[in-house]
Amino acid sequence: MSIMTSLNSYKYYKIDHGHKNILKIFFTLPVWFLRLITFQRNTIVNNQILDFQTQIFLSLQALQANTIDDPDSFESADELREKLEGGREGLPLNAKPSQPIKIIDHVIKNQSFNLKIREYCPEKLKSSNAILYFHGGGYVLGSIKTHDPWLQFFSSYLGAKIFSLEYRLAPENKFPSALKDANLALEWLAQENDLSISTVSLCGDSAGAHLAASLSTYRAIHGLELPHSQCLLYPMTDPACNSKSQIDFQSGYFLTQQAMIWFWNQMIASNDNLNEPTFNLTLDPKVPLPKTLIITAGFDPLSDEGEAYARLLHNAGNEVQQIHYPHLIHGFVNMTSLKAAEGAAKDLISEYKNLLS
Repeated sequence: MSIMTSLNSYKYYKIDHGHKNILKIFFTLPVWFLRLITFQRNTIVNNQILDFQTQIFLSLQALQANTIDDPDSFESADELREKLEGGREGLPLNAKPSQPIKIIDHVIKNQSFNLKIREYCPEKLKSSNAILYFHGGGYVLGSIKTHDPWLQFFSSYLGAKIFSLEYRLAPENKFPSALKDANLALEWLAQENDLSISTVSLCGDSAGAHLAASLSTYRAIHGLELPHSQCLLYPMTDPACNSKSQIDFQSGYFLTQQAMIWFWNQMIASNDNLNEPTFNLTLDPKVPLPKTLIITAGFDPLSDEGEAYARLLHNAGNEVQQIHYPHLIHGFVNMTSLKAAEGAAKDLISEYKNLLS
């Protein structure tokens, strides 16, 4: 299948103020009450039971669903980003951090462009490792702003400094633009903070997890100093988008298979990229990689490819751990107001602490 195949439809959520108020009330309701008033049965797929609060949340989102038959009908990618990301504003989707976080915005200056990077420093610093974080959004969406609530939560419970990079997005900047930005940010972080790159851990969600793994692979192939470790939250790894989980969860669970095909199409520069292990993570780079923690979710189109990437790393002799949350959906770390998502986020943070030790 050619990755250049065009996408015919893309789903997004347009949330009005009334719906925002409903969601604010929803997050305060206990699960037993939701069961009482909704009369919904549990969603079960492949012997996995979807968290009930998450199930109702998806139903509420679907009430406001709209379909865009042709994403190219937008005058610009910025217009699409505004429509998709604007609906999150004002929603209480994230749990509060456990301690005060100092936030500092930096600028990485380059000859032709500047990159923003946001530093999160918890009041009680417990780890000497710095984390370089890459946000998700299919390489087209997302920013340091969209992931700010999650990273405040993340930094507070991890007890570590996190640096969140605003890398250049597609389709304006094709592969390997974001990879170059990530490598520049890693070297800047080490230099500006007098750190060895071997003490910096890479982390990201979805496309950001792909970018973290891509950066580790790039540095390994070129014989450069490797980061300490990498934590990959439900990574996108396979441009074919044809795994069983892509089919089983192709729609109705926040991320869609069609969206993934479209995202890959926006990022790819040419079909030659499909043969590059920094782009197509299903390819074995045949070099040692940093120790890795991979997080997957049961009701996620990307679940199978995250598991397959864990197997690829393991079979190549790398140290890897995969943790699977069968009752959750893609993007759950950005939805920690959902009790099950909050619990899973705290759990994976605990495992990440072990990786950093």
